[in-house]
Amino acid sequence: MSIYATWLDLSEDDHAEGCAVFTEIEPGWFELSGYPCDCGTPRAPLVYQGSQVLPADTDERGGMVEVAAIPSHITRNGRDDAPEGGLKDWLRLGVNEGTVVLPRPLVAELRDTLTQWLDAEERA
Repeated sequence: MSIYATWLDLSEDDHAEGCAVFTEIEPGWFELSGYPCDCGTPRAPLVYQGSQVLPADTDERGGMVEVAAIPSHITRNGRDDAPEGGLKDWLRLGVNEGTVVLPRPLVAELRDTLTQWLDAEERA
């Protein structure tokens, strides 16, 4: 079991509400429909095509950027890494596909998540 809690997941697996890839089997419960995605996965990074290619919002999406932190309730005997209720001083950043391109709205989400984590570190 991971000791990390995900704060942000920008991923090709994150489909917009109402995407055809899911079907509602009962109120609030969804499963894969078998139909192809029709939302374009707007919260997924763009696939990096090389340093000579100018990206466009219409480029193929894929890959993943994830931010995860260790919650305060995770402890180890003999370790005092953070005051009670405080986050640990490590942040996990995952990037799948080696290199991805983030459009401005996803950069803003990443910035806001990192700022939230940093602000939480300012503990008494």
